[in-house]
Amino acid sequence: MTNWDNLVSGDALKDISEERKQTNIKERVKKDEILSREKNGWSSTGKPYKDASIMMTKKKEIGSSFEDEVWTMFYNMGFTVMNKTDDFVMSYSETNPNLTKQIDVIAIDDEVCLFIECKETEIIDNTTTWKKDLESINGYYGGLCNEIKKKYPNRKCKYIFATKNYILGDQDIGRMNDFRIANFDYDTVLYYKELVHQLGTSAKYQLLGSLFSGQTIKGMKSDVPAIEGKMGGLTYYSFSIEPAKLLKIAYVLHRNNANHDLMPTYQRLIKADRLKKIRKFINDGGYFPNSLIISIDSGGRKLQFDQSSLKVENSVSKIGILHLPKTYQSAYVIDGQHRLYGYSDSKYAYSNSVPVVAFVDMSKQTQVKMFMDINENQKSVSKSLRNTLDIDLLWDSENMSERQKAIMLYIAQKLGEDSKSPLYGRVVTGENTSTTKRCITIEYIKNALEKSCFFNEYKKNKNELIKQGCFEKNTNDETANILYPFISKCLTTISEFCSSEWDKGSLGFLTINNSIYAILRIIDDITKIVLDETKTQIINDWKDFYSKCEDYILSLADTINSLDEESIASIKNAKGGSAKNTSWRVLQVALNKANPQFINDDLANYIKEYNTNYNPSASEKLTLIEKTLRDLVENEFVNTKDWIFTNTPDNIRQRITSLKANQELINRHNGIDEKLSEWDFVSFNEIMEMAGYKSNWSEHFQKILIKKNLNTNKPDVLIWLKDLGQCKNLISNGKRITMTQYEEIEEAIKAFCGDSVTESTKVKL
Repeated sequence: MTNWDNLVSGDALKDISEERKQTNIKERVKKDEILSREKNGWSSTGKPYKDASIMMTKKKEIGSSFEDEVWTMFYNMGFTVMNKTDDFVMSYSETNPNLTKQIDVIAIDDEVCLFIECKETEIIDNTTTWKKDLESINGYYGGLCNEIKKKYPNRKCKYIFATKNYILGDQDIGRMNDFRIANFDYDTVLYYKELVHQLGTSAKYQLLGSLFSGQTIKGMKSDVPAIEGKMGGLTYYSFSIEPAKLLKIAYVLHRNNANHDLMPTYQRLIKADRLKKIRKFINDGGYFPNSLIISIDSGGRKLQFDQSSLKVENSVSKIGILHLPKTYQSAYVIDGQHRLYGYSDSKYAYSNSVPVVAFVDMSKQTQVKMFMDINENQKSVSKSLRNTLDIDLLWDSENMSERQKAIMLYIAQKLGEDSKSPLYGRVVTGENTSTTKRCITIEYIKNALEKSCFFNEYKKNKNELIKQGCFEKNTNDETANILYPFISKCLTTISEFCSSEWDKGSLGFLTINNSIYAILRIIDDITKIVLDETKTQIINDWKDFYSKCEDYILSLADTINSLDEESIASIKNAKGGSAKNTSWRVLQVALNKANPQFINDDLANYIKEYNTNYNPSASEKLTLIEKTLRDLVENEFVNTKDWIFTNTPDNIRQRITSLKANQELINRHNGIDEKLSEWDFVSFNEIMEMAGYKSNWSEHFQKILIKKNLNTNKPDVLIWLKDLGQCKNLISNGKRITMTQYEEIEEAIKAFCGDSVTESTKVKL
């Protein structure tokens, strides 16, 4: 039998909510029970009472905590009748009332009754199947609806299967659709919790629109005086309506995981502080003269518009009575959600009217474009949200470059929103905010994919194909179906073998922008290597291709686990425009050392150019070149009286004399008796400045170069001297010079010192 006394409302419901919203259970425990309670996870709070008893708390059990979380969410939405405890049972058989079903959460108001079953586990579970549970629900669902209507007639009913940390398979999701059971994964629960926080009881409109989409709202009067017109080839109606009426049929396509099935979605989540200000403004008598923009979903039926007999000659507009759909989720709000929801719970929700421009059956893509156009110059539309909107806007673009941008953004977004992805909850998408775990941006993932061989390459701003992409198919959908699972599988392997570091988010070095960019670039490197090894150009079976890449991916995971502190610091601390490439190169070089088979021409050239330590040999050679060049210049100026005054710029003379004076002071202090010359303080930089000063070039420096059979073009020589000076400064500051710079130094030492270079100056690889 149904235990109706377990249902509560009014003040009793409010009292229950105070207990339900707590994360811990609290109880006064007698002295002789304290020890046993502590062994079972209870902890004491406060001081003992006079009888030595004490207040103790314990975190709620897994099942209870999730049930209470869900129960509280529905309570905060304004449902007026709910179950007191989880002992509520309902009869579902007309012939045998003793056949009952326990209900975790029941939420009832004047219009609907919701039955909610909650399933929670501590760790992610993607193996459990709910076939029997769902089939059982389908068996007694009708009986529950009949039973509840005996006490609460005329309610629409819905069964909700809410889960936390369970990842449902496609078959279970299919069963829910077949049995008309609503699937609330934890993303959906969090979305409605946040919506309740922002909207309060008005969040119920969004919930009902989702649960009962397309179903009739009983007793609703939907006729409004309107003007019919045409704009941009679209039919629209202009009218005014009471906010309370529009709220019932309105739906906002928030860009959030909970609305994933309704893609494309484009709206930002409503902000509570802004909504409060708008509501206060309205309650104080304020109003908004500009129109809300909506798109009416006719459900495939032509909207009824009763044209008035009154007409205006030569006008393309018509006046009459518009019959709005009396169904949930039949009006999508494109612009004005804050204004509309500002009227909810206000004293003018029924007595005021708001102006509306309503288009009919506007495609979601067109809605997205209109939203983007309206908000083009508003900074409040974040880069992250614009990126996600571009997925829908550009997916089928005639411009192939735009279409490729869409699929790259789609893959980046899906990596963050797909519950089976190793980056689930790690990528900032839509209006989500950054956290310690969610710290990877769509932009970094897109940038890595842009550099890959996965996609076709086209001429800039043209659809002319330059190079075929190895994963590219006829459409974005086909390409995504083969490329996304390949990338996800590669990242899954790395996450499993590097699990400790993977879980740290921004507190570690692996699941941050720089590293994810680097890993994706290396997955591309591996793809190119395997394509060459297997003589393949186009990938048709991603699983087969992954199996050929797996050894390299595992080697990459091992490399990540054994990275030295210097490499980790280089990745984690890299900043600015070069940060992405720095991180990629660090990981590339480390993987090559661990697995020499990981090599291509680009990496080989990079290692030779940038990763060989030329500094020790270069330093010795630069010292020798500088001394030789200085001696040649000194000999040239030997007969020039007061050269330091007549043949050097003022700033150079001051620097040389200052350095000489400081060194003489240091020598005297240390008891060193050494005669110093100004020439001892002439370096590449000073020689370069002297060479370009007044007539020094034609009267002195050309003679030196001619004797050595060297280039006498002044600009070339000055640049050459400057480059040698920069190399010396780089080495002095502990920075490595490149192979190209080293080769320039070798040319210089041959020019001034000949080929008889000592063994000690040879490069140490």
